[in-house]
Amino acid sequence: MDRIIGMILAGGRVDELLTLTEKRPKAAVPVFGIYRFIDFVLSNMMHSRIDNVGVLSQYRPYSLMRHIGNGEHWDFIGRKRGIRILPPYKGLKESDWYRGTADAVYQNISFIEEFKPEMVIIAAADHIYHLNYQRLIQFHKKKKADVTVCFTKTETKYPWFGYGVIEKDGRLIDYKEKPEKPVSEWVSMTIYLFQTELLIDLLKENAQSDSHEFGRDIIPHLPGRCAIYGYKFNDYWSYARTIEMYYNTNMEFLNGRIDLKKWQVCTNLIEGCTLKDRLPARIEGKVVNSYVGDGCIIKGNVINSIISPGVVVEEDATVENSIIFHHTIIKNNARLKKVICDKDCIIGENVEIGFSGEDIPSREFKDILKSGITVLGKGVKVSKGIKIGANTVIYAEKNIEDNFVEPGSSIR
Repeated sequence: MDRIIGMILAGGRVDELLTLTEKRPKAAVPVFGIYRFIDFVLSNMMHSRIDNVGVLSQYRPYSLMRHIGNGEHWDFIGRKRGIRILPPYKGLKESDWYRGTADAVYQNISFIEEFKPEMVIIAAADHIYHLNYQRLIQFHKKKKADVTVCFTKTETKYPWFGYGVIEKDGRLIDYKEKPEKPVSEWVSMTIYLFQTELLIDLLKENAQSDSHEFGRDIIPHLPGRCAIYGYKFNDYWSYARTIEMYYNTNMEFLNGRIDLKKWQVCTNLIEGCTLKDRLPARIEGKVVNSYVGDGCIIKGNVINSIISPGVVVEEDATVENSIIFHHTIIKNNARLKKVICDKDCIIGENVEIGFSGEDIPSREFKDILKSGITVLGKGVKVSKGIKIGANTVIYAEKNIEDNFVEPGSSIR
């Protein structure tokens, strides 16, 4: 086996997910009922037989640390296997925190050198895909590459993607990070494979500059300087950076585009009592094309929705086209449409959410909350009989007692 270690970039918050990342990094955001974003890259590392992994975490890391634990749920335990959370450590000042993705890896060169690897694979924790990295490694070795970057095609061109120009033989001849106009149809998946010696040299060089991002400050300058190649990935991939992208990704799971059994995605089913000691879901109402987690009690109607473990939907309540996180209670005769509801919320009797103003965008977030989705933060309580318009975001721990919340509102 090749000597290779993995470095997972898991520190970012991502403002475009609004209240979902108010109290957690994006890597720890729940998805598909029982998983979190980071489960996908961890499972890929596990299936790829990459035995030692460092997780670079910064923003509110507790939930991520609790979820990963000692790594046993991804089989990262053993005499020669392990996973470590790597927070910033250089100093006590805020400026000593990770100043970018490259700086995060630079601060942990000692972790890399401890294992004396031939190669280092660096991957973002907030993308959803299934890839055996051994395919990437074999491509890298066949091309005798110094650096290999993973690319995929996407139908929609977003301004936060990096784009690569790849020749027929795979050589990367140009790379632009977040260009005004895409230079190709191939977007970066934020997966980089480096020869270790070159990586360390590049990180030390970059440490002397004022900006420290792989996509912006290192990769664009490598074509022509070293043997850099682009690996083309042609299967399902989702970035899910915005609320709308996150919502659509979950709906694609319900529509069968994502086969988690085939992917063999692992997660921590014990932390937070996701499944531990729970009874199977009790369904006395109507469930159509939905995922319902263990410990749920469904007496109302659930249609085309993802219901995480421990959720209660009381009699005559209706949840449609929605994503409901753990332990939320939806009381009698409440109606929810296109709602993303974080953990531990209480939706009162006769409440209506998302049934008015679907064509009225958010006043504060008009570019990212405009398709009729309503987002409730962790621990929100909505009193009896209240109506909340679509394209509204309510931040964590708020008690909503006004009779009507206008569409497009933001409540902090």
